[in-house]
Amino acid sequence: MFDLKCKKTDCQYNKYCNCRANLVEIEKSTECETYKPSNEAEVGEIEKIDQPAVRKNVKVECNADCIFNREFECCANGITVQPCTGNNCPNCCTFMPR
Repeated sequence: MFDLKCKKTDCQYNKYCNCRANLVEIEKSTECETYKPSNEAEVGEIEKIDQPAVRKNVKVECNADCIFNREFECCANGITVQPCTGNNCPNCCTFMPR
């Protein structure tokens, strides 16, 4: 996965809107199960997008019925996780239903 953007700034894996987790798990509801709250939210830093080098070791496991889901692994070039929308907190907004 090349591009892992996250606007859930209070997650311990979030660094300037980039996900630094080595494994991202997206549930059937498109909710990000990797999210872990942190007390050190980057308030005011949401506009700072520091793109890391390609991280080929990052795996995105996906259980959603999405066109990018290939045998429970995301094949998209990148995903974006948004803060809460409706009942999903936080959720993958790259999701496209089959």
